[in-house]
Amino acid sequence: MRSVPGVENAHVRIGRFALVSRILGCETPIVVIEAPAGTGKSWLMEDLSRRLGLAVSCELHCPNGPVCLWDVPDCGQSGPLPTDLPSTCRLIIAKRPDTAIPGLARADVYGKVSRIPAESLLFSLDDLTTVYPRSKATDLLARTGGWACLLAAGSTRSEEVLVEFLQAEILAKVPTVRLVSLDVALNEPGQKLGRGALKSVPFMDGRSAASGPLPGPIAACRGALCTALNRTLALRAADPVNVRAMANARATYGQFPAAIALFQSIGVWQAALEAVRQSGGVFFIHRFGSDALHDMIAGFPPEIAHHAEPLVLARAIQAIKRGEMTLAYRILVDRFGPNARDTRKVMAARDTYSLSVRFFRMLMLAWEDIDIDESLIEDCYKLLAELPAGDDLRRGSFYNAMLELYIRSRRFAEAEHVAIRAAIHYDRVDVPILSFYIDLHRSIIQLMRGDTAGARQHSNRAGAQLAKIRFESPGDARLLQLLNACIAYETGVAEPLLRFLSGDVDALADGEIWPALLELALTYGSQALGEHFSAAAARNFLDRWRVTQNRAAQFGGLIDIREVVALQNGNRWQEAHDRANAMETHVTLEFVTRSGNGLAHLSDRDDVAMALVWLRHLAQTSPTRAGLADQISALLDNAHLTGRQRQAAEIWLAFVLRRQRRTQESESQLRRTAEQAASQNAVASLSEERIFLADMTRLKRQSEVLGRSDAVRRILRQVKETGPGRARRAIESGLTRQEHRILHALSEGGTNKAIARLMGVSEATVKFHLSNLYQKLGCATRRDAVEAARARRLLG
Repeated sequence: MRSVPGVENAHVRIGRFALVSRILGCETPIVVIEAPAGTGKSWLMEDLSRRLGLAVSCELHCPNGPVCLWDVPDCGQSGPLPTDLPSTCRLIIAKRPDTAIPGLARADVYGKVSRIPAESLLFSLDDLTTVYPRSKATDLLARTGGWACLLAAGSTRSEEVLVEFLQAEILAKVPTVRLVSLDVALNEPGQKLGRGALKSVPFMDGRSAASGPLPGPIAACRGALCTALNRTLALRAADPVNVRAMANARATYGQFPAAIALFQSIGVWQAALEAVRQSGGVFFIHRFGSDALHDMIAGFPPEIAHHAEPLVLARAIQAIKRGEMTLAYRILVDRFGPNARDTRKVMAARDTYSLSVRFFRMLMLAWEDIDIDESLIEDCYKLLAELPAGDDLRRGSFYNAMLELYIRSRRFAEAEHVAIRAAIHYDRVDVPILSFYIDLHRSIIQLMRGDTAGARQHSNRAGAQLAKIRFESPGDARLLQLLNACIAYETGVAEPLLRFLSGDVDALADGEIWPALLELALTYGSQALGEHFSAAAARNFLDRWRVTQNRAAQFGGLIDIREVVALQNGNRWQEAHDRANAMETHVTLEFVTRSGNGLAHLSDRDDVAMALVWLRHLAQTSPTRAGLADQISALLDNAHLTGRQRQAAEIWLAFVLRRQRRTQESESQLRRTAEQAASQNAVASLSEERIFLADMTRLKRQSEVLGRSDAVRRILRQVKETGPGRARRAIESGLTRQEHRILHALSEGGTNKAIARLMGVSEATVKFHLSNLYQKLGCATRRDAVEAARARRLLG
């Protein structure tokens, strides 16, 4: 036993009997106690000295006795070490790991050396309980890990003193590369380190991966150790040789932003560019986020950033992520020439453009206004054949791009197939944001097919992927929020979408948005505003997208079509006819009426949507027209319809059949459609056709046929209770339609400015209606008005 200065009580003595006995029991002629400073080597040697009755020497000499206790001082603190180890006595040596003793390796090879590692010098719980109550010993062990230097410092130790000790005594002689490995071990659990990565780092040199709990003594001083480590690395950064070593080590562990920044700090541009390539190039933003991409590009001189291919492509993807397609084109044209604007020309010019450039232009198809035909699909797959079989990142991204194209073309079976292929590749590279995009698209596919349960399942998976991302990605979080709001709206829950439209849609419009999701935003957003506010509010919403999405021209037609539908939903059929008639499209009213079965072969998304607009118009204005039921049936044979488009057309068909006195066929068709919608919980798809449904369900016979199914009764009740159904109750309570709309906006937390924008009126008008609303509800505040409305079931 001995006294340990500073351990709670200066007179406490902690026994090391077991360790002393273990050392003396070694049968080899040489025993080496190898541990860094602060582990109590000298204390242990004094314990051995007392046990043997021998003095401890700082120099090697052969005493008359059989044992020599040699406490080797730190290098530089004594004269040169002996060139030979004596063979006439037993040696017990205490030394630091970085101290090399001539002849020791040779003796080790011949089996003459036993080693006592640093871990063996840690005080155990049994050691501490020899002098402390078990509870206190347990607490001491938790706070120190049994490390002698921490025990000696006691509970009142200065953090700064500990940092200085760790920096000077523990880290000073650790090689720079291993310091980086230690930083990874401390800050990136699960990262593979490799054999020997932490050699000479106390208590860590046996670890090959930064997984599992840290060793007790390291965990006990982790904060101070991190500070000491950061200071040591900062000091070594003054030497370009060390900076290179740090950068290469960071790259080895996949810390490419840090590696590139280090190379840039010493002007080693080619090494920095190589690190950009290793990081994935255009996929850098997906691995590390937009802020890291910005810093990486800004760290290069302009002449390199505007010429080096990996940086040019990185700048282009940066522009796309900001929603600036025009800028992306300009970046490519400035570097690769005017042909870079034409996807087909770039993909075909193998001798002119590298695989990376051609592949990037293929990826851009997802954002471009370009006709998708079979020849283009074939060209894309030819490009896939050039990608190495093990290039999971680019292969996954190829299928990701094709996924968007197939969704746009309404080829849902093929879209689902490539989504699965993309997911397989992305799982191998572990880039969560890319896997997020796949689940996001798979959710969209299911929603377009009418499967709300499947859509919710994939959106939940997308949320789980988003949670894994290590950088901030507010734009992608908004995409998921929009998708979930659309799913909720389809199932009859309007609040999330209305809240999104009043608070987040502007931020969405100013950033990147996947085209398939933008289609949902336009479809569900215009429907929600039309149902809960007015056709003017829906048109105002669409007009805003015309301005902000001039860079996504492929949606001009869809925006116009949704405006026509909004007018139709507002019972403004002549105005809707005139607006549709003014559109630049070959799918005119005359084209539809003459096409007959040809409607089944339309494939373009906007052509199909336009045909639906005209069939809807005819169903409302000329339901008895000869051949109209056959035309609707022909379009129902079209494989490019979404689930909600198909349900809508089926309702028009039932309506037309009833007006043509084909009652039994009408009832059968409407029952099948209602049952299908009920099984999918597709409330919004039915509610947009409430004009036709209301007319048919007013008939007693039709209501009885539909009422035989509990599920159908439930979903029809939901359709009735949403939108105008609530407004009707509000009017019966004495509120005007405008007051009810404002009340609904209040429930979503809308400001006067936001409500005015949604409704297409001035803020003064909103204030006027609010004053009347408060008076009718007997309230004085917005919150009280909402609570009173909920109590009267005016908000559902």
